[in-house]
Amino acid sequence: MRPKVSYDVDPHNRLIIKKPAGKSKVKQYRKIVNGRFKTDRKNKLYYQVYKGSDSDVPQKIGFSGDYSLDKKHNLIFTLNRWNGQDKGSRLRLRTKILHADGHDLVFLVRSKRSGNSKTFYAMRLQGAWQADKNNRLKFSVERTRRKKDALLLSGGWSLNKNNEIIYNHGLGSQDIILKGNWEIRDRYKLGYVLDKKIKSGFNFKASLGKVISKGKKPRIEFGVTIGASKKKRLKRKIIFTCKAISKKRKIIMLEVLPRERGARLKLSKKILDRNGLLYLEGLLKDRERYMGGGMAMQW
Repeated sequence: MRPKVSYDVDPHNRLIIKKPAGKSKVKQYRKIVNGRFKTDRKNKLYYQVYKGSDSDVPQKIGFSGDYSLDKKHNLIFTLNRWNGQDKGSRLRLRTKILHADGHDLVFLVRSKRSGNSKTFYAMRLQGAWQADKNNRLKFSVERTRRKKDALLLSGGWSLNKNNEIIYNHGLGSQDIILKGNWEIRDRYKLGYVLDKKIKSGFNFKASLGKVISKGKKPRIEFGVTIGASKKKRLKRKIIFTCKAISKKRKIIMLEVLPRERGARLKLSKKILDRNGLLYLEGLLKDRERYMGGGMAMQW
């Protein structure tokens, strides 16, 4: 039977190889190998060994297993039973999230080559974004047609002045901005589209729209609660400031103001609270008034 090989990662994100030493008096062979972790277009993880390393170590070491994130946003890869791997071993890469968009999540990895010289490199995973049942952000990594790994961002998200979703993953870390477009999809549902082709985006549970009439720029406000943990709940307000024009007493044209990111707000009676409904019904009787919103509707 082929002996099992155990893998680990040292504090500098270098691969440690551990395996039985056979007839040797040394109980176990253990070696730190200089190299860097990489992923391919199918999200397969492997370790590229730098030139000049010992000849008994392959130039490229591949792994099979599952991706996950810990609460500190370190990337975890748990090995399965494949090619002599020790099932259950965990490769814990000390990482920071460097960049994110509709189909990519990029990590910054710090390592060192020789002596005390440090090096940094980026590692990319491809997939699609979703929201979990607690309105938290989740990145789904597709490895096969049937197998997807969920990387859950356990902290809370917020909005910047352009109504874009931002996520901060710790002290000294830069905010990650997810650029997308808002949609009102159904009663108690608020969508944020990142990449429509691969269905990447968030479908948040939300409260009914609340119309707030203040001055010349009234707003429509939705509430979203984020369950960051069993005890911690974060509340976010999603606000759209727009102008509206009443025509023919039955149609209200709603336009998002230029400074806001695009939004397709399919307004109807069922997505507004009672006060908002009364406000809109009053607006139909007065063609000169303005309010916040997002598209045309006819009652």
